[in-house]
Amino acid sequence: MAQTGAGTLKGKVTDASNGEPLPFANVVVLAGETQVGGGATDFDGNFTIKPIPPGSYNVKCVFVGYNPRVISGVIIKGDKITFQDFALSAGVNLDEVIVVEYVEPLIDKDGGASGGTVSRADIDKMSARTATAVASTIGGVSGAGQTGNNEGNISLRGARSDNTYYYIDGIKVRGATNLPKSAIEEVSVITGGVPANYGDATGGIISITTRGASSEFFGGVDILSSGFRSGDEIVGLDGFGQTQLEAYLSGPILFKKDENGEKTDPLLGFFLSTNVRKFEDRRPSAIGHWYLTEEAQTELENNPVFFTQNSDGSFSQQLAADYLTLDDFENVTAAKNADEFAASLQAKFDLNINKNSVFTIGGSADFRDRNDFRNYGYTATNSIANIGAQSRLNSVLNWKNNATTEQLTWRGFARYTQRFNSSEESKVKNAYYTIALDYSKVLITTKDRNHEDNFFNYGHVGTFDVERGLTFAQNQETGEIEQNGIATYYTGYTPGTANPILAGVNVGAFATTEISGDTLDADNINIIGVGNGNILNRPYGFFANVGTPANFYRDRNNSQFRLTTSGTADIGDHAITLGIEYEQRVDRGFDMAPVGLWERARQLTNDHISPIDTTVLYSGYYAEVGDFVNVFQPQVDVGQQTAFDRALRIALGLDPEGDDFPMGDQNDPATLASYLDWIDNNFIDVESLDPALLNLDMFSAGDLLRDGANLVSYWGYDHTGDILTSDPSLEDYFTAVDENGFRTYAVDAFRPVYIAGYIMDKFAFDDIIFNVGVRVDRFDANQKVLKDEYIVRDFYTVGNNPQFDEHPASIGDDYVVYVDDPISPTQVRGYRTGDDWFNSDGTSIVDPEQLQIGVSSYPYLTTTENELTAGAFKDYEPQVNVMPRVAFSFPISDEAVFFAHYDILTQRPERGIRIQLQNYEFIQTQNNVINNPALRPTTTIDYELGFQQVLSRSSALKISAFYRDMRDMIQVRELPGAFPEDYITYRNIDFGTVKGLTLTYDLRRTGNTRINANYTLQFAGGTGSNSTSGLNLAASGQPNLQNIAPLAYDQRHAINVTFDYRYGEGKDYNGPVWFGKQFFANTGMNLIANLGSGTPYSNTKRAVSVLDGRTSGGLAGTLNGARLPSIFTLNAQFDKNITLKFGKNDEGEKAKTANLNIYLLINNLLNTQNVVRVYPFTGDPDDDGFLVTPEGQQAVAGAPSPEAYAD
Repeated sequence: MAQTGAGTLKGKVTDASNGEPLPFANVVVLAGETQVGGGATDFDGNFTIKPIPPGSYNVKCVFVGYNPRVISGVIIKGDKITFQDFALSAGVNLDEVIVVEYVEPLIDKDGGASGGTVSRADIDKMSARTATAVASTIGGVSGAGQTGNNEGNISLRGARSDNTYYYIDGIKVRGATNLPKSAIEEVSVITGGVPANYGDATGGIISITTRGASSEFFGGVDILSSGFRSGDEIVGLDGFGQTQLEAYLSGPILFKKDENGEKTDPLLGFFLSTNVRKFEDRRPSAIGHWYLTEEAQTELENNPVFFTQNSDGSFSQQLAADYLTLDDFENVTAAKNADEFAASLQAKFDLNINKNSVFTIGGSADFRDRNDFRNYGYTATNSIANIGAQSRLNSVLNWKNNATTEQLTWRGFARYTQRFNSSEESKVKNAYYTIALDYSKVLITTKDRNHEDNFFNYGHVGTFDVERGLTFAQNQETGEIEQNGIATYYTGYTPGTANPILAGVNVGAFATTEISGDTLDADNINIIGVGNGNILNRPYGFFANVGTPANFYRDRNNSQFRLTTSGTADIGDHAITLGIEYEQRVDRGFDMAPVGLWERARQLTNDHISPIDTTVLYSGYYAEVGDFVNVFQPQVDVGQQTAFDRALRIALGLDPEGDDFPMGDQNDPATLASYLDWIDNNFIDVESLDPALLNLDMFSAGDLLRDGANLVSYWGYDHTGDILTSDPSLEDYFTAVDENGFRTYAVDAFRPVYIAGYIMDKFAFDDIIFNVGVRVDRFDANQKVLKDEYIVRDFYTVGNNPQFDEHPASIGDDYVVYVDDPISPTQVRGYRTGDDWFNSDGTSIVDPEQLQIGVSSYPYLTTTENELTAGAFKDYEPQVNVMPRVAFSFPISDEAVFFAHYDILTQRPERGIRIQLQNYEFIQTQNNVINNPALRPTTTIDYELGFQQVLSRSSALKISAFYRDMRDMIQVRELPGAFPEDYITYRNIDFGTVKGLTLTYDLRRTGNTRINANYTLQFAGGTGSNSTSGLNLAASGQPNLQNIAPLAYDQRHAINVTFDYRYGEGKDYNGPVWFGKQFFANTGMNLIANLGSGTPYSNTKRAVSVLDGRTSGGLAGTLNGARLPSIFTLNAQFDKNITLKFGKNDEGEKAKTANLNIYLLINNLLNTQNVVRVYPFTGDPDDDGFLVTPEGQQAVAGAPSPEAYAD
């Protein structure tokens, strides 16, 4: 089993008449006519054949003087030993082959690992169409309690969802796991007893094996649809419009030839499958969705605002959406503009070089193009940090502007396996090795479908006619009228086409100013209208208003390269396996909030010529004032000119520096006129520019980062969204400049390296089958980390500081020293090591506030300026973990087996570890969680004890008890006393335990019925359900309090039942016969039922308005002390198989057959409306309880429309 996912066949060949072993009998494993593996029995009649890809095979045994025997449909499972014995009979007609159908054993003698395997024969009958859905039928696998970004994921025995790894044909999966259902040969779930050839997962393993090539051509087409969109309506069986088309084809390409040139065995074969799907609503809801009626939507888009006149004659803008009532809304079945088009492709080619050598290449791809019903935040902002997480707030009023996400995941592999023949006398047998290479790529782009990468269109509403003039105020001391600035006035407007609803608002705004005599300027344009780079306010701060673009652009470009090699051999009774794995990832990302580009452009232009120099005075008559005024010369400073300003001036054909100020006679009125002309000629009017003229190349990286008010975030890309062609170092980030001398702030891609080695030994001792192994993982984040998480600067320690020699005896040389001045200190104020603080006497203190970090106490810095440099960082220390794995099974008899295992599992950090240099440099302006590049792998210690018992000839029961000890899990935490600013980051501080019991009942086909049922009792508790569950506590500045509480996915009881009932045909048919016809021949029903108790949530002391979702209502009772209602789903598939015959042979009989399978798939057969979330104050999914509170009543009374607010 060195080849990940491969299986082994073991057995014994005996004489049927006396039970004597038959040595040197030949046993071959056949896929059609192609030999997949083979071997010969030893002196005791025993044989072992490996590696065998998972699947269903015919196994043939031949011995001289005996009738050959074939066991058909032998199921080989990945990472398992299948036992199959042969009893041969001596015969006269030796050409007669005895064929016997395989009967899968009721108990698993190789039972050290827990979980389950579902093969193609069962998958074909299921309503489940994905590997994840198939895996969910296994005991201990649950999707309960998975919310937010984890929704739709699964948890294995109480582990976090990101602790589960998927493998497809031995490839560790990154990105989508989607495969055509027809491509899946087997889904194997390992919930415990993980063998040493798997690693980097602390929850469990889901291994998917795809189908391989066949010796004969076969294929099929599968069409499944619940309806289609016709205009604005969805027509079909339901209102969700989900359609899938699937096709597959397999067969030989080349054959080997004998000496006569005749074809013999296949040399090269293939398997191809594809799936194309269109979902009008990919997340169906039982309660529907609320949208404006068509009439109300049209009216709101045509008139999103109206204007009211104030007492002084001016006008104010009012949002029409503030006055929408329930009568303006309707509930519809399917989400609008939330469709998804997707396509999957899987291919595999097998080259049978000879009987001992196989070369396989293959791969899969999955493309998805979806409109995001749950969109990213839409707040108009000049910083990407304020773009919120995904929510549904865009969908109600502004669904036409849902963002779109395109994702392409592809992976390919090449694998070579070489077996070695061995003589009967050899002590080393069944030796082989495997070398495999695989490469994966994940490409993701999220954008506004209307604007795509036309970034300046996101925030463009129109072109403004701009005039500039001087502003004045009376000097209170001299009484003279003096200039105090330069103002921008908007005198005309041409609506743009990029955002027509927003553009229309300004038409009304300019009309109102003509009535009132007001002037639109840079200060009031967004009060009355909408300026470029802004959007309409959200009604009551809640739903995104109409016309709001998707203010988020994201690119991800992640790749993974793996090299795995393994070898195995049987030495005596020991099956020894050695393996090595190397993995390199390269992750690149680029995020931008493009609406804010216009505001940033305004900030960056004219900055070097707009300040006034009050020391250089001009006097003159200014007609706008009607009097003589004092005018000050502009304070021109070319050194303050931004990269954008310079690039824009060049693009406009202006003087690149714009500093040619006319120096004239201070008392000459002509000088004032020259000044005004200079303003007109040198000040750039950003509002009047065509967006096609502007591009990101005009900005420097510093322009877009803007000291932490960053519009972009990137790694492995440059600030314009282009992939880096070099690998910048940490030093480059601080020192590298472009051709114009501006810092590039270049950040390399994230390139972690993972290396593992393992050794396993599977052997039997006194009927006990042991699987013992040890795995060693080495993880290197391959990046720089802070020398000290509390100090985002370079600093001195006690041992290397140049000034202070006297310290308390309890203080070590590696302690950080805190002083009264960070650069020129005069005295020591305290010390720290790790999270432990001490005062100047060396006495331990609990609260670092006693030292007043940043006020009167500072770390002693090595630099002469309080700035971040490369000296503040060091290399990541590679993490090496040794993980013993022990599993055994003890067959008491042929009908009962004990099994147990002990594992230590580790997993690298999956999130929160990539270094964020920009956040460190601008830490004093950051309010979001900052990654911790020094995170360590998490650890789980897993124990299990179980028992299998045959109950009857066709049923068995399996009972197992498990315990998991989870350590060093990742959680957010505030670092109080950090310098130069407290901040929140990730730490390896969470822990938890899971205790449980799983019962599995397996009833093989008995009559018409097949049942597989499991029950899991589980107690999952810990200090955090996910890596950000402690965010509210950390943000409140509270101490790092860690209490054991039920985890969010702690489902106490879970029952899964797969029930299959079907009729055979011919003599195997036992159903009703009507009019001489076997009406239900080859007809079946498959039901999958899931019943689970409710998962935990926390009650709050007071009701909080949904309009203020970020505010906590305060914890009532204990954390996660309440429970949601139980959930129940029943999915069904009804099918009938019809055999079609066509074509004729030489005798005139129909010679070819095909199967037509007609099926009806019904998800949620009983239309159960399960409650998956509730409001924490009321425990009700429909009412948050806020409106009836005094605060709610006050909010209603103060709303522009109390009725609309309440609705």
